[in-house]
Amino acid sequence: MKSSLPFIVVEDRQNKTLALCRESAELAGESLFVLSDTDAGPAYERFCRSYVHLSSNPPEFEKICFRRYFLLARFLEFHPEVQDFVLVDSDVLLFQGAGAHIRRLAGKADFSGSRMQSADGWNPCQISPHVSYWTSNGLRRFVAYVLDSYSTPSGRRKLREIAARFAARGVRGGVSDMTLLYLWAHATGNDDPINRVLDGTVVDHNINGMHNLHRGEFKVLGGAKRIAWREGKAWLTSTTGDMTRVVALHFQGSAKMAMPYALRGHMLTVAAVTYALQMARRAKNNAFRAGAFARRVIDTRRVHRVPAGK
Repeated sequence: MKSSLPFIVVEDRQNKTLALCRESAELAGESLFVLSDTDAGPAYERFCRSYVHLSSNPPEFEKICFRRYFLLARFLEFHPEVQDFVLVDSDVLLFQGAGAHIRRLAGKADFSGSRMQSADGWNPCQISPHVSYWTSNGLRRFVAYVLDSYSTPSGRRKLREIAARFAARGVRGGVSDMTLLYLWAHATGNDDPINRVLDGTVVDHNINGMHNLHRGEFKVLGGAKRIAWREGKAWLTSTTGDMTRVVALHFQGSAKMAMPYALRGHMLTVAAVTYALQMARRAKNNAFRAGAFARRVIDTRRVHRVPAGK
């Protein structure tokens, strides 16, 4: 029988979010290791020299996201006993049974990440690593793929084509580590999603809203998936009424504020906090749109008032 899966967080900052992630792993009986190194070695330096920025996010943010894979590759060089592991972000809470579920779900794959089915035919070409299964061999192969993609004309051309699709659609995003994960997973047959329901159990893609692997998959309460807390276990309710045990919850963005309440089982508070955050986001977006509209009106009037040239 294989030993239990280690969970690894790549994070060099000590903060409340990481502390909650650690506490959840301890309560779930899962082994969590925090990789806090920042020196990713010569391979990462080579990546930085060939990196082409094709994202609406700042370059340094995207490079740090890529850096974690190079840090993991160096870690595995010094720890050959680690044959497979689960990479988790610090904004993830783990619950009892997470490791066993993920090992059973991954099977013989070298990688399994989280994704969501696209709407209206739009494919952003992204797989999220916030909860992702890896073998050591898979991680090394992915790092090699990243280096090849940014250092060869054919690789850069493929990435520019994806970035152009975002620009043509007028949406934020572009090329990130999630893009490379998508391309590599599909090229190597490692594209089975980790957030699919198996034996009534699931990994959460994003707590904000009803979507998971499938759109409209789970019921919501407040501004997040509706969560029930029973006998130390967390449950989601599908839109068909089925109860699904959730072994990892992803508190993306400002939803991190709800993490301590979810860890303590205060799910009504989670609903209230996430609803308030959702309303604040809507107000901010509405204010931005109103401001943009006002600026366009003012600019139009200014143009009309400019006297015609002689």
